[in-house]
Amino acid sequence: MQKILIIVSAMLMSTGIFAQPKDYPVPPKTQNRLFYIQRNHNKNTVIYDAEFDKTGKLIKDDPVDVYWIRYQEHGQRMELRLIEKKFAFGDKCRPLQSNPEYFLLKIAATDKKILLLKQTAPFKAAVYTNINGKISALHHLYIYADNSGVWPDVKYIELFGTDIKTGKKTYEKLINP
Repeated sequence: MQKILIIVSAMLMSTGIFAQPKDYPVPPKTQNRLFYIQRNHNKNTVIYDAEFDKTGKLIKDDPVDVYWIRYQEHGQRMELRLIEKKFAFGDKCRPLQSNPEYFLLKIAATDKKILLLKQTAPFKAAVYTNINGKISALHHLYIYADNSGVWPDVKYIELFGTDIKTGKKTYEKLINP
């Protein structure tokens, strides 16, 4: 059964039957980049970067920098608004008591996925989560929402990552998260 799921997932990934538009910009990779979020509303992208001290260690009190790249304007950086921090894209990050090498990362809008931040080397870190049954380094998310009401109504979230054991791409779609 698992082989069938892998084959179907691979076929879907290769045929491009995902909702994320192909013309969306891919933010440039940086040393600090953890992952990013894109939405159907527009091409503006929420970026999650690791924050390091001078010695290359994650800053324990605030290890993640979250901000917009405003592609719909001139591609400039813009800080999240207070309401975006509180209800949508803001993060809370704290060291795990059971294993201080990891931080539990929570995004304001959801608690459906456990996200773990880990330093992998000086000035390098990654976010890990379970994507379709595989422990994966998270690459990005795509959120599809109906924006016609007062609050966006999220219809689904697509997660894209890389399996940490095999190096293969991973994908999962959460309907009505």
